[in-house]
Order: sequence, then C-alpha cells, then structure tokens
Amino acid sequence: MSEPSDLDATLEEMKTKASQVKSALGRVRGTGTAGNGTVTAIVDSAGHLRDLELTRDALRWGDRLASLILQATAAAEKDAAAKAEQAMHPLIHDERVEAGIKTIRETFGQAEPRTKPPRPMTEEEIQAADDAYFERMNRQGWNR
Repeated sequence: MSEPSDLDATLEEMKTKASQVKSALGRVRGTGTAGNGTVTAIVDSAGHLRDLELTRDALRWGDRLASLILQATAAAEKDAAAKAEQAMHPLIHDERVEAGIKTIRETFGQAEPRTKPPRPMTEEEIQAADDAYFERMNRQGWNR
C-alpha cells in the first residue's frame, strides 16, 4: 500500500496534468475549408463553430454555399478532434488513468469503449438518402 505522502504527490501530479490538459484543450482550434478555399470554418475543441470566413468569391457558389459551409465545418470538427485527442494524450495515456478507466468500465459492465458516433453526412449523402426514401415510398405506397 502506498504511503499517504506518495498518494498526495500522485494526486497533485494528476491535478497538474489535468489542469495542463484543460488549458491545452481551451487553445485547440480546428480549421476546415471548402470551395477551393472560399469557405473556412474554425471550431473549438468541442466542435463549436467559433468563426466562419467567406471570401468575396464565396457568393459565386450560389445555392451550394450552405453545403460548402457544412463541409468546411465538418472538416474543422475532424481537425479539432484530432488536436483535442493529442492535447489529452498526457492524461489519458497515463497508466494510472488507463487502469482507473478500465476499472470503471468493468464495474459498470462496459468492458470495451463505445464506438465513435457516426460522422455527419455530406450534402450528397443526404440527397441520396432522401432520393432513396422517396423512391421506396413511391413503390410501396404512402398510405400504410
């Protein structure tokens, strides 16, 4: 069993590490572009949109502009997630933290981490899904 002073030192070390990770996460910014650089989205570590930059040429995309904004934002979210994971590395890859997380998962019956949520659909995927839905409804009938 560890001595109380060892435990205190470990707790202080973990608090310091957690504080550093929190600070690093606060500085994370993910960037994504679309439309040949005419649309740039910037998000924070949680994926919240913090800035949206449109060049003067962005308006030439017309009806596609909204789709390009979504694409740029999705790319920025992916970039921020990678940067956030890197920022958390010192804490989550500490063997003591890994052991604690494993114990918690085992205690609550979740031996394996949950899979990542699906990525947001692109505009093209949304359109294809809508087309498939309407085609299916037209074949099967709208009144069931």
